[in-house]
Amino acid sequence: MSVRLCVLGLIAFGLSGCEDIEGIAGNVAGQLARVGAAPDATNEGIRTLSLLGGDVRARGPEGYCVDQGASNARRGFAVLAGCALLSEGAAVMPTLDGLITIQFGDEDTASVAGKETAFAQFLETESGRALLASNGDLDNVSEVSTVTGDTGVMARFEDTSGPVFVGTSGPQWRGFLDINGRLTTVSVLSFDREALSRGEGERLLTVAMDELGEVNAPVTVAEAVTE
Repeated sequence: MSVRLCVLGLIAFGLSGCEDIEGIAGNVAGQLARVGAAPDATNEGIRTLSLLGGDVRARGPEGYCVDQGASNARRGFAVLAGCALLSEGAAVMPTLDGLITIQFGDEDTASVAGKETAFAQFLETESGRALLASNGDLDNVSEVSTVTGDTGVMARFEDTSGPVFVGTSGPQWRGFLDINGRLTTVSVLSFDREALSRGEGERLLTVAMDELGEVNAPVTVAEAVTE
């Protein structure tokens, strides 16, 4: 199996077993407003979903709920959209309206913290573009722009191989961060009906990554007593 195919399998399905492509590709490729903290669940939709046997949790920005039908808790995959789109009783919609997906990798695949620059540089290479392409063909991915920060690495690109989800189009924003020892991927997609601007997509991804880190943060003794 080629390194590229191994990497694609890892990012898509959270599989393990590839040695890293000189340190990053294995694990790296191992994965594929107003938006703040909100209640874990409401009577208008599910805000938070436990995945992988409760080891991690998925939660989106304010106004986002989990699409349980499209998510797969056993594989660490979650899809989130505006609550009003997923529940007949919900009237809540996010300020920044997009589609968010979250994929948790296997245990011990954390690859971002302390290596943000190298990770971002990898995504800008031909191997990185092939990784980001839904069909593995780097020719379908435009030039990748990346941003590094305290939360992780963010990439913006356009994949011409076709929409990941029906009803979405245009550039994609993808974030990579470590959660509980797992390389985690967060994607933001635009709906055909209302495309996100470059700034809006980056902003939504940033808040989604922050929210994911917060909901998976270790609970301190003081917090446990308070709860």
